[in-house]
Amino acid sequence: MNEQLRAELGTEELKRFLHLADVREFTYDIRNNILENFRYGKEREVFFHGALEEWERDFRSRMDSGGGENVRLFCDALKEGRESFEVHFSYKGLTRVIKGVTVEEPERGRIVYGVLMMGQSADGNHPSRELAFNRATDRDPMLNMLNKRAILEYAQKLCEQEDCTNTYLVILDLDNFKLVNDTFGHLCGDEVLVTVTEIVNRAVGQKGTVGRIGGDEIMIVTRDVADKAELRPILREIRTNVERTYKGKMGDLSLTCSMGAAAFPEHGKSFKEVMEIADKMLYLAKEKGRNRYVIFTPEMHQEFIEPHGDKDDIKSAFSMEFDKIGIVQFMMDDYLRRGTSSNEVAFSNVGNSFKLGEILIVYEMGKVGFRWTPQEISYGDEDLKWIKLGEDFFRHFDSNNLFVVDLLAQLDTKDPALKDKLIKRNIQSALFYKLRDKGRAEGYILFAKMGQRQKWSEYEMLALSTIAKIFEMSIYP
Repeated sequence: MNEQLRAELGTEELKRFLHLADVREFTYDIRNNILENFRYGKEREVFFHGALEEWERDFRSRMDSGGGENVRLFCDALKEGRESFEVHFSYKGLTRVIKGVTVEEPERGRIVYGVLMMGQSADGNHPSRELAFNRATDRDPMLNMLNKRAILEYAQKLCEQEDCTNTYLVILDLDNFKLVNDTFGHLCGDEVLVTVTEIVNRAVGQKGTVGRIGGDEIMIVTRDVADKAELRPILREIRTNVERTYKGKMGDLSLTCSMGAAAFPEHGKSFKEVMEIADKMLYLAKEKGRNRYVIFTPEMHQEFIEPHGDKDDIKSAFSMEFDKIGIVQFMMDDYLRRGTSSNEVAFSNVGNSFKLGEILIVYEMGKVGFRWTPQEISYGDEDLKWIKLGEDFFRHFDSNNLFVVDLLAQLDTKDPALKDKLIKRNIQSALFYKLRDKGRAEGYILFAKMGQRQKWSEYEMLALSTIAKIFEMSIYP
């Protein structure tokens, strides 16, 4: 760049030009021997800050064979503060082009401004895998990661490359995040997202690219992760650090994360197919109790991917097992609006759909109710009197009329007598909904899991509380 052109641009104009470039940028302070490398334009994420010699030594150690000499030439150009220069070199089989100019600044002296641009691979294709998504418009405006458009486009292009081997798509979702927003406000929710982003970026490091695909949903696209054995420590670190960061800091809320993962091309022929499998694995992680990750394993999870049986035969069966989404719609339409379904049929469908061990409904302050189990439906005085209704019991419920027992040990100090009652019924996880008539507590519905303890997923709590509300509307119109 000659003196006339540099004068026309000016220092600030030159900086703005570099910000707009779809490249990485760097500056070198000749007087103080400080090299800074930046990413992503205006957000200026620093990924190196230090002495030139330190960077040169580290970078040369990672160069392709024969590339060290050009790195030396580049560093010489920086030290000498050449008016303009251009250097080409090969790194990881791809050509890089470095261009730079030196500007005299009144207070700082000579500063080198430059850009690192992507060249071409040996076959002449532009390598979108590395630097095609580093503009400010590709970034989430609040978080240090790609936005939805950029991460999905990046993942799809990566899967379309002929040399793509094993790329894992991981979908992460925060457990109880909506309750955090509702309880502590959206500013607190934003702070949580920023912190979780830092945790994810730190765990993934150079092993992948991270982007936001929804409110609290994050997508990780791995590279250079050979197999599940290498992926698990990354996901474990994320899960553990999210749980540790917020343990005991959100009151009764348990802020954790769930993740689902699948690999291309091992688990699917297209990006879309693998994305759908990863999404189903996330759902499975939620179903299994949240705060965990599930990596798709065909011999274990194929039944969740491919439907079995003839659909017409299933629909014609009176004792059909409703899916967990359809059952809510069924309760709204057939049970509440049309009134064509009885309690026995409706709650049998609910129990079978959610694989419950027991549903107990008690209302009118313990005078009316019934009990469903997979074996039978009964109406007994013993069930009505099983829990003494009153303030001591109803104080456990939150503002959503829910009382969730994921772990019986949580009742040790809260209500040891209730813990003993649950143990005697072989209940390991319980979800209570408080029935109210004109604001007055009138009873409850108990949804129970028997035998082995399982955490209630967010969807289970939402769906079952909705079903309980529908029942409440039917008896207290």
